[in-house]
Amino acid sequence: MAVPGLGPALESTRRGFAAFGSQLRSPGALLMLLAATVGLITGLLAVALFHLIGLVQQVAYGASPPAWSVLVVPAAGGLLVGLLTWRLVPEARGSGISNVMEALALRGGRIRGRVVLGKLAASAVALGTGNSGGREGPIVQIGGAAGSLLGRAADLPEDRLRSLIAAGAAGGIAASFNAPIGAMLFALEVIIGGFALRHLQTVVISAVIASVTARQLIGEGLVYSAPAYTLGSPWQLALYGILGLASVGVGLAFIRAISVAERLGERLAWPMPLRTAAGGLVVGLVAIAVPEAIGTGDNLPPLAGVVREPIEVMLAGGFAPHFLLVLLVAKLLATVASVGTGNATGSFGPLIFLGAALGGAFGHAAAVVLPDAGIQPGAFALVGTAGVVAAAGRAPLTGVLLVFELTGSYDMVLPLMLTTGIATVIADRLHPSSLYTEPLERRGISYDASDDVDVLQAVQVGEIMTTDPAWVPADLSVPDLRDWFRRTRHHGAPVVEMSDDSPRLVGIVTLADVAALADPGETGDIASMETRTRELTAADICTTNPLTVVPSDPVYRAVQRMAAADVGRLPVVDEADHGRLVGLVRRADVVSAYQRALSRSLRAQHQRARSRLRNLGGARFVERVVPAGAPVAGRTVADIAWPEGTVLTSIRRGGDIVVPRGDTVLRAGDEVVALVSGSRTEAFDRLLEG
Repeated sequence: MAVPGLGPALESTRRGFAAFGSQLRSPGALLMLLAATVGLITGLLAVALFHLIGLVQQVAYGASPPAWSVLVVPAAGGLLVGLLTWRLVPEARGSGISNVMEALALRGGRIRGRVVLGKLAASAVALGTGNSGGREGPIVQIGGAAGSLLGRAADLPEDRLRSLIAAGAAGGIAASFNAPIGAMLFALEVIIGGFALRHLQTVVISAVIASVTARQLIGEGLVYSAPAYTLGSPWQLALYGILGLASVGVGLAFIRAISVAERLGERLAWPMPLRTAAGGLVVGLVAIAVPEAIGTGDNLPPLAGVVREPIEVMLAGGFAPHFLLVLLVAKLLATVASVGTGNATGSFGPLIFLGAALGGAFGHAAAVVLPDAGIQPGAFALVGTAGVVAAAGRAPLTGVLLVFELTGSYDMVLPLMLTTGIATVIADRLHPSSLYTEPLERRGISYDASDDVDVLQAVQVGEIMTTDPAWVPADLSVPDLRDWFRRTRHHGAPVVEMSDDSPRLVGIVTLADVAALADPGETGDIASMETRTRELTAADICTTNPLTVVPSDPVYRAVQRMAAADVGRLPVVDEADHGRLVGLVRRADVVSAYQRALSRSLRAQHQRARSRLRNLGGARFVERVVPAGAPVAGRTVADIAWPEGTVLTSIRRGGDIVVPRGDTVLRAGDEVVALVSGSRTEAFDRLLEG
């Protein structure tokens, strides 16, 4: 829904930024100023989120909440969050970090402005009512949305817009932990996906200003306090290496559990409010037994007997080892229930909690086995936080620097580097997808090369597939199949069984499958081989369970699977019934998809350029398609009696932009763009339509 008056306001803002940039005489200086503004805004929003969570918590639980409130309040909060995100701000669902990455990969960094306030409200309600998660993921999305809004207002090109979004993400992490260096590395490692120097200065400025802003307004309220531990003896590094291996187990379990929960929620097909309410109810059931598992892990509701700062207690070496393991399992279940059902809670903060619980339990166990070694369980809890962040988020440098900035001590850098290094390498070997790229890859979005986004992600298989492909019946004999290939000159085809007039996919058969039958094998018995061949059918020699795609898949996914299997075609199956054949994707279709994607990209650039010139001097740009059989089709531009005050600016024909001249001939299907006086629009339409 458009906001009344917002268009002119954005246009005025663009002109203001353009004038200011011309005064600065440097696009880089303008970008630095915008980065500082984003850092300030993100820092203020982080403070606002912190206070809003406390306010919601106070309203929801009161000063002396009864024990049963942890069962009811998270479910009620989940219901409210679901109602908010169901229609108004669907982008506010879940952690938020993957949503920012998706916007960078598919939409050139364009995030709707309503995400700023929508995510702020949804996350405040979710975390304030006790749904498990962290503030960091939401504030990353809020900061990224603020950067996108400001960058689009300044009409920045896409690459600089990406820098500003990364700056907002860095500001969010910096404000949450008072750790600008770790925040800078998070934005580069996770959001940008690489250490591109052109983004560095923007990210640094935003992170520093956001951190200073939050610290001045709240002080240490946003930061976990941890003692300054030291490495007792060099041989303890072996224990930290084992902790790195244990971190892999927790990190991968977290990724897989959230993925399973999200898939389960999609299969249930419940309305979003019911899904988030169900997630809140599961959190409440966990909290009846372990109330420390709710919320963010700090500033918990004042429930009777609950430790309100469990993360700080773990970092200080508190809690018995068996209770630490209980906390680990309970927090894992509660966070999976919250994030996996779409509640607006972050997944980064829980990694800190899980790592502290794992490391603390490991440290206590090591102290029991080696009582004279001077082992400090709190030190292992501290390093465990970085290990789990590295294993799940594939952000080892972020984990090391965050802990370093929390403690202010260099003495634990060696254990941190060893633990995070082992955790990252082993986790990447076992499960290449991180916590943040896993949801993207399920939707066919590759985030490996963020600076070179594949345009085929923007075209769906259903748009370019062959909807009536040639196929062969499953009971077709091999001699008849050989004749069919010779007659049609196809190199492969789906093998199909008809069931209730519906084609059921059996497999894929190719010329290579038929040619392989001509080999008599070790026996050399050609006669026996010919007899056996005549008895076989297409179903007997085809490749069963072939790779398939569905119409809603991006073409990029089809290309990946074709390349992985080294095949030239993929069956397209029904969305709801993966056994029913609905089409076929071939290499030629991929070429068509690439041309279509380029045309869309060009059209989007063209529309953005036109949008900056709308309402110019009482005229406006209009775009019309020349219909088939229109009187103007086949005539030159000079021969057409255009309405007075009309200026034909461009013609889009297929994937090309044609600059019209007097001798340019219009064709049916051309997309004509013209600057038309407001009173002449109807005359222009009548001319094209005849």
